[in-house]
Amino acid sequence: MGVKQHCISLEKDGYLDTWRRPKGMGRPEKAYRLTPRAQDFFPNEYTNFTCQILDSIAAVHGPAAPEKILYQIYQKQSTALRTQIDGTTLEERARSLVGHRDRESYMSEYYFNPDISQHQIIEYHSPMIEIADRYPLVRDLEEKLFENVLQARVIRTEERISGLYKCIFALFPV
Repeated sequence: MGVKQHCISLEKDGYLDTWRRPKGMGRPEKAYRLTPRAQDFFPNEYTNFTCQILDSIAAVHGPAAPEKILYQIYQKQSTALRTQIDGTTLEERARSLVGHRDRESYMSEYYFNPDISQHQIIEYHSPMIEIADRYPLVRDLEEKLFENVLQARVIRTEERISGLYKCIFALFPV
């Protein structure tokens, strides 16, 4: 009850939005997601600084240089992350990746959609959103990182409704 009261208070203050998510059986569960107002709780100076660095690299070395650097960074991340993700099944690997991403402030969760028999990773926050807006290649690189780490085909979709962010990674076993 304490957590629920805290969530109600945060919703009244405009930091959380709620909705009902249907489950296979029983009463739908109440889910919470952050509103744009809650972004104040997440530091973004590093994101601003990163964008400045990438913009400076483009100014000095040409417009393709930031994308080359981002590609190299994601390649290294993918290789390192693959050694950290545990599990033999897609679900186990996805849950392991969710834990890793959650620690990096992505507000990730694993979800199995029984209606379409599909594994999904859903994220409600992205510390990289400003960088991805400026350099859209980041979205493709993130999708490829998931594919490499999870050893699955991944389709990334992003929703932004009324300032709320939701990114769904649909996972398909290979």
